[in-house]
Amino acid sequence: MIESNPSLASLFGAASDALAVLSGQTVRWQAAAPGRVNLIGEHTDYNAGWVLPMAIDRYTAVVAAPGCRAGQIRVRSLALGVDDMLSLDALESPHRAIWMRYVQGVLRQYAERGVQCPALDIVIASSVPPGGGLSSSAALELAVAHLLEAVTEHSLTPADRILASVRAERETAGVPCGVMDQTVVELAQSGHALLLDCADQTTRSIPFEQQVVALLVMHSGVAHSLAEGAYAQRRADCQRASELLGAETLREVELNGLSRLCTDPVLLRRARHVVTENDRVTRAAAAIEGSQWHELGALMTASHCSLRDDYEVSCRELDVLVDYALAEQGVYGARMTGGGFGGCVVVLVDEARLEAVADTVSRRYTEHMGFAPSCYRALAEAGAREISAAL
Repeated sequence: MIESNPSLASLFGAASDALAVLSGQTVRWQAAAPGRVNLIGEHTDYNAGWVLPMAIDRYTAVVAAPGCRAGQIRVRSLALGVDDMLSLDALESPHRAIWMRYVQGVLRQYAERGVQCPALDIVIASSVPPGGGLSSSAALELAVAHLLEAVTEHSLTPADRILASVRAERETAGVPCGVMDQTVVELAQSGHALLLDCADQTTRSIPFEQQVVALLVMHSGVAHSLAEGAYAQRRADCQRASELLGAETLREVELNGLSRLCTDPVLLRRARHVVTENDRVTRAAAAIEGSQWHELGALMTASHCSLRDDYEVSCRELDVLVDYALAEQGVYGARMTGGGFGGCVVVLVDEARLEAVADTVSRRYTEHMGFAPSCYRALAEAGAREISAAL
């Protein structure tokens, strides 16, 4: 069964109620940022390649009021059901709680740019599943960034805001991320996917009106943790492959140039994924613009096979979901989305078959795995922003 996505207004309502309990105050500032689904272009962003993500109608909402403890940020996460404190005098030392490091990292980056956060009470409400490959981290970072700008009345440019969020994740959270997630979460336009060239960070919005086809997102029930070594190892593999090929990045490499890696089969597979995935991204953008859904679906499926076999970042649960989806009438293609090792798959399906495919795949997966996947339709939404507290 397809779950309904909580409205942004309902998230703000829950966060506002929690803030009243936490601090006894009404909301003074609020902001929100969407999650994202990557249609195609996985593990190409940190290789200066192409990606084609889309912001979706799942959000992280943050609300705040002036804090009562000088030099302290008090944060309540409704999704995690926890409260924590952050000293504004200790932004350089990573917080003991990993989830707080994303908030801390943004405050640190803004402080380095001369934007000082005052004492605050903050509540976070989110419908972006953590560890789902839908960029819950970037959604939190950009929501906090816009909130901080509302609080301080000091705005960065979108490019600087993206950079601050990327550095927050890399330097404080310890995740060697690329630039894709923060870019689409900040710059997305409603009804569009975003074609991003990660070499120079130029973007082009691709209209993607989902009237004939729909995007079904299915959570495998397995959360990933990109801060662990596998993600960093893939980056190191790509860097080593580039060095052996005499290139600065794998963006510069052609498929016929990979033969020089034949003595190292692991590096050959890693590089082959990146090179072929870049080609699939540009072809996928053209397919969307031409409403060529069979072509787009085939490219998505080929991407999954490459991530499974060459890049080795899939897992049994993701593969089962993809296989079950591809067996259904009306499905054009399916692939894992996000960094891998768990999380979600995205399925391109005939709009008229959306409910039937979700029900059948969910039933088969539950029978096979013993637990049900979460299923919801993803719509293309606009990027992060401050929202008037009068909402």
